[in-house]
Amino acid sequence: MTVQECDQEVQTLFPAMPRPEQKALAGLVTGVACQRASTLSRASAAVPGAAQDRSKLRRAQRLLANERLDLDAAQQALVTAVLRGHRGRLDLLLDETVVGATAHGGGTTTYMLAIAWRGRALPIAWRTVRRTAPAQERATLLRALCGSVAATVPAELSVVLLADRGLSGAPLTQLCHELGWHYLLRVQGQTRVRTPDGTIQAVGPLLPGPGAAPVLWTAVSVYAPRVRTGHVWRSAWNEAGTTNLVAVWPPGHDEPWLLLTDLPPTRQRCADYRHRTWEEELFRDLKSLGWGWQQSRVRAPTRVARLVLVLTLATVWMLALGQRVIKRGWRPLLEERSRRCYSYFQLGCHWVTRCLANDYSVPCTFRVWLDFHPPPKLS
Repeated sequence: MTVQECDQEVQTLFPAMPRPEQKALAGLVTGVACQRASTLSRASAAVPGAAQDRSKLRRAQRLLANERLDLDAAQQALVTAVLRGHRGRLDLLLDETVVGATAHGGGTTTYMLAIAWRGRALPIAWRTVRRTAPAQERATLLRALCGSVAATVPAELSVVLLADRGLSGAPLTQLCHELGWHYLLRVQGQTRVRTPDGTIQAVGPLLPGPGAAPVLWTAVSVYAPRVRTGHVWRSAWNEAGTTNLVAVWPPGHDEPWLLLTDLPPTRQRCADYRHRTWEEELFRDLKSLGWGWQQSRVRAPTRVARLVLVLTLATVWMLALGQRVIKRGWRPLLEERSRRCYSYFQLGCHWVTRCLANDYSVPCTFRVWLDFHPPPKLS
């Protein structure tokens, strides 16, 4: 049965997890994958067993409230399993998503690190807080999130962190410097830099309009925003040292590309940065086009984080299954040969539907082969 295969995969992936939590986790992951829903009532009802549906629902609720389900250990095991045996460049995408925001509550914000992979992203680590959490708590959270992944990533991999304007800036460049990571960050137009000749200016006005000549600068310093320490507000230049600036405004675009990086400042950085949008595709898979995360009605940050573990395993399962569908030549059974319109995630979901419709066992695996790029050139 599918749930038994999933249970074996969960045992292999998380050998240190207590056995009751392994079984409950495997059951809920199977329910999410088969029902294509993260609503606990629907997902738990799809778990095989003679128990009443309300008993299965309470079991799922207890799993999300169970403190014995160690998220930090689970994420470290996931990173280790996904990256084992790989070399080259690892593009890590950092982004945030909000769930459960209403007129009466701010909901939760989940900060997620994911691996860029074939037009999608593979989630490996996350942290969830209330949306109203102060900015200082967010900075501490991002440092803990990146630090936990850095402690697990093999030394053979060269990490490049990509982040959008809402999260990037001088603090993140300094964090990457401390972790030994490369970075490629998009910044706001009002971000101020100091060039080697001492000139201080915002990066936005460097490009007057679309089609302007690109600005490719080396060895600039970034001015950090005002930070409150106790009762004192202070500002400072980036303590991580100098960085490089890539400012490009392609014709036809509404906004310029303003990028900070420690990689060589060339137009190739713009092509590299496009990978960051792949995490937005991941959020679509987690929400409206996949598991329907926004409908889960789970609101407590710790429980949301455990639900994300369930959704992550289901997502990895679908990606691995989609990869198997292509490798074994089953893709024509799901879509036309002349028009490829399904992603790996969608191929996996459609294959699950096909197996259930034909009363076949759904194969379960969390093993995804990652094809990484060569390490970035530093000169």
